[in-house]
Amino acid sequence: MKITAIICEYNPMTNGHIRHLNKAKSDTGCDTILCIMSGSFVQRGDPAIADKYFRAQVAVKQGADVVVELPTIYAISPADNFAFGAIKTISAFSDVEYLSFGSECGDAELLTKAAMLLSDEPGELSALIQKNSKNGDNYPKARALALNEYGKKHKDFENLIGILDKPNNVLGIAYITAVLKAGLNIKIHTIKRDGADYNSVECDSDYPSSTAIRNAIKRKDLESIANDVPYEVYSYISKLQTGEDALSDMILFKIKSMSKEELSTCYDVSTNGILNRIKAASISATTLDQLLETAKTKNHTMARIKRLCLYALFGITNKMYQDAVTCPAHVSILAINESRKDTILSSLSLSCKNVLTRFSDVNRVDKTLRFLIQLDFTAQGTLNIINRTSSYNKKMLLVSRS
Repeated sequence: MKITAIICEYNPMTNGHIRHLNKAKSDTGCDTILCIMSGSFVQRGDPAIADKYFRAQVAVKQGADVVVELPTIYAISPADNFAFGAIKTISAFSDVEYLSFGSECGDAELLTKAAMLLSDEPGELSALIQKNSKNGDNYPKARALALNEYGKKHKDFENLIGILDKPNNVLGIAYITAVLKAGLNIKIHTIKRDGADYNSVECDSDYPSSTAIRNAIKRKDLESIANDVPYEVYSYISKLQTGEDALSDMILFKIKSMSKEELSTCYDVSTNGILNRIKAASISATTLDQLLETAKTKNHTMARIKRLCLYALFGITNKMYQDAVTCPAHVSILAINESRKDTILSSLSLSCKNVLTRFSDVNRVDKTLRFLIQLDFTAQGTLNIINRTSSYNKKMLLVSRS
């Protein structure tokens, strides 16, 4: 096999994602598209719009050959750890030749140059980052400003000015950095994002952002996105009943009932400052939105606060994350192209001992992985409560494109 891997959320799948799938396959000449997809919750700390099995099924119908789940503990992590988890999952496949993603710059060489510099920071660049952090900037902004300043001082890196100002460039650099650190022989393929900016909230371009589409769904303005998503997605979301108040109530109850000492063990709680803000905000908050608005600061973004709330809800601690890092790679398959099933599973069986095609396979894989798989199952059940559904798929979907 010749595999091209794509790290994704498909929250939901859009025409822009389909364009990327097709472009990745044609440009790299691969015969297999592997998607590593977030499951029930996504990197910004939000619940996924739709069930992970449905999203995986749509991805296969639209061109992917196999969709595997990015473990929840990585899917709701900061960008570098999100990338680490995705590349760790990719490493379980022996035939991956390319990693493909969208970026604002569309230049694989430039992104690789940035990744190599940032993964082995010169002392001068590190000092600039520290200076910006002391001035009150959060780490992503401190690093972006530092790189811009470094580029102005060093002509060889002048072309990196502004590269960290765009979110998909940042994520792409994190992917490349993870590939380099893992020592994998994987080529990088990127396509330039067309249409709306990543954070755009308007559905007024040929390829509106997923953010804009999610906002339209929340407004129940489905007509505005009818031509921007596959028919299956439009049909699914038109029937969707979400109850995000349920998530709000679950998180508020959990945080209100936890002591500061218990909260301090949560994953990514690095300072007392963020801990104190969340705990203080929870006292008077009656909704999750109120807690988030009160707790966020210049240094602590909304996405980070949302993720911390999920760590509290799911009981994810720093120790759990460190245990996850040391676990062997595993592959949990959500959906697979029926005509390629035998070939893909046969190849995968030679490179990875920990493959799950159904939840009951948890009893067959390395015991150290069980807490990660149980966390994925818990997250799936939580999303079912939010979306008010009793549907509970537990096994890989075989998808026919005919």
